[in-house]
Amino acid sequence: MTTTPMTIAAGTEMTLDRWAVDELLESYVVWREECNAVGVAYQHWNGSETRAERWLAHAGYVAALDREELAARTYANQVKRFSRIARPSGVC
Repeated sequence: MTTTPMTIAAGTEMTLDRWAVDELLESYVVWREECNAVGVAYQHWNGSETRAERWLAHAGYVAALDREELAARTYANQVKRFSRIARPSGVC
């Protein structure tokens, strides 16, 4: 596992594993992609013309919301994990 020194707080340097940064950024990107998917699904639902189209589009919208919620929770967990790793000793 490769480590890279990073400056975390003013004048404080500590070593973080690259995976921690990579996982944090990846989870952010996934969350933002799911946010976009929610918007697209809503537009599809809003533009549906028949009752059957609306029903299917609504189901797609709800599924997109569920995926976005999961991605948001994953990102929040990564932020918490990263902040524990990146917090210098003695800093609250």
